Amino acid sequence: MPTSVDAQGGTGDSQKVLEPRDIVSVIGPALLYALPEITGINRDSVLCVPCDPSSVPFFDRWVIAHTRPASGTASDLVRATLGVVTWLDLADEGPRGHAGIVASVESYLWAESTVHLVKALVGRKRPVLYTESGIEVAHVISNQRSWPSGHAATAAALATSYCLTLRDLSANRTVDWRCWLATAGAAAVGLFRMAAAKHFPSDVLSGWAAGVGTAFAVHAIKF
Repeated sequence: MPTSVDAQGGTGDSQKVLEPRDIVSVIGPALLYALPEITGINRDSVLCVPCDPSSVPFFDRWVIAHTRPASGTASDLVRATLGVVTWLDLADEGPRGHAGIVASVESYLWAESTVHLVKALVGRKRPVLYTESGIEVAHVISNQRSWPSGHAATAAALATSYCLTLRDLSANRTVDWRCWLATAGAAAVGLFRMAAAKHFPSDVLSGWAAGVGTAFAVHAIKF
């Protein structure tokens, strides 16, 4: 079995980058993600468009607006950058870094699939359906799946997984500036989703919590 340098400078058995349970972490999310499409959960047309803004809790109501594509694109770019940059950084850390990349990908997949299922079960309407523009997009199923935010969940999963791997790689298990930068990136993704009028604040907060919890669960099982 290959060896790696431990925190004290010695050598020890390195953990396998891929293990049988990693197969479950690919098949499992795929099945979860497919469930809403297989079962047709909450696929009925929206009847209230434009829906009544007063039915939205006051702390969420302020983001009701027409969608802003530029902010939506920004959230996609920041999330993609977060994933690529963190994975490239871990790629230079040897086998333990490579195992961290696998854990990061699995955290992303579980966060995405779990949130996708919850979105379908809850069926919360996006902010746009409370505006006149909602009439034109009421038929789009994703506009009936607002809570929680998938972008916020997956970004938080990426950042949290990265931070946990950096902690495990650190000799003194401290959190360095790279973790804070990744956390800022995940926060930016959620803020851009609200700025785009794609999600309510409660969607984003719940998404962040789901992503953090998913990453901790994956790392608890894998490491």
